[in-house]
Amino acid sequence: MDGKVLLDCLRQLLRRFVVLPKWATETLALWILHTYAFKLRDVTTYIGLESPEHRCGKSTLVTVLSELAHRSLVSSNISPPAFFRVIEDFQPTLFIDEADTFLPGNEQLRGILNSGYTRETAYVMRVANQASCESIPDSQPSTNNTQLVRFSCWCPKVIARIGRLPITLADRCIVIRMQRKTPNEECERLRNLDTIMLRRQCARFVQDHAPALARAQPEIPRSLNDRAADIWEPLLALADLAGGDWPDLARQAALNLSGSAQESNPISSLLLDIFVSFIDTEADRIFTRELLQRLNAFPGRPWAELRNGKEITGPWLSQQLRRYGIRPRTLRIGDLRAKGYLKDDFLDVCRRYVSKSDLDALIGESAADQPPPTADNGEFKSSSSS
Repeated sequence: MDGKVLLDCLRQLLRRFVVLPKWATETLALWILHTYAFKLRDVTTYIGLESPEHRCGKSTLVTVLSELAHRSLVSSNISPPAFFRVIEDFQPTLFIDEADTFLPGNEQLRGILNSGYTRETAYVMRVANQASCESIPDSQPSTNNTQLVRFSCWCPKVIARIGRLPITLADRCIVIRMQRKTPNEECERLRNLDTIMLRRQCARFVQDHAPALARAQPEIPRSLNDRAADIWEPLLALADLAGGDWPDLARQAALNLSGSAQESNPISSLLLDIFVSFIDTEADRIFTRELLQRLNAFPGRPWAELRNGKEITGPWLSQQLRRYGIRPRTLRIGDLRAKGYLKDDFLDVCRRYVSKSDLDALIGESAADQPPPTADNGEFKSSSSS
């Protein structure tokens, strides 16, 4: 099989049936091929599909991908026990559609998804019948015919939902944000979809190149963070084997889609806005009520999505910052005493978690007025620029 021709055909078919953002067709063509080869690598790639509302093409794309991927299994709802048992039994490519209807609040399923993209960590432990699954080495069966066993949750996955994926899950996905097509954008009806030949060609390509795929160590763009490098590596390995313009296309897609994901990090933008508030007031401390007033004056910032348009409150802000070791203190400013925050508590956190893309975006928004403090005065540099 000619890998370049195969990937070109996959990309062309996707464009016939779905309107996709830039670089998504290249990424998904590589991912389809990856579903036939994921057992040859130690990391499997997740795809996250997001849309702001209904009728943006998510379900159509899930249908097209499921007709092309290896051993596709589609579900619009799944419980944690069914999740890991179906993976253990069938080793499918799993499509989870309508995740917004059942994933929020389902911490058990979210934890399984978070760990399921790497071979070494993609297991859950359960007490089950001895014959149900692979048992733990050296474990002793109990008198009631049960013992401790482990179930695999390792396979390629697509998670689609309206709204944003949970931050921890989005960090493990290549996130593609769907938009409703315009009247000028036309797609074919799915009744014209025929994928039998392409599926056979994908399987043959992987069969022909299995040893090379297993030992491939593709060059990773240096600007990708560690986790992005992990989830893109299997796709880059396939692109390099396919040849032609695909090695370059794959790396451009990785840089652009990963950069887009960083730009929309709501917590990074929240930390930046708080730090800018300290610089604007030229103070080393600020009361919570004043900080909330400043933040709520800018409802269009990325972190506002976390509140669904509602104003942020003191308890909510405290909860977001607690994970970074930042807590409100009782402060004195002049003759007043109240809960608030110290600038020094944010210095190291901003160095580590504020991305350069967020800093550049804020500067761009303020360019018409006057540039905001760039925080490059010796106090901190963004995580992407250090």
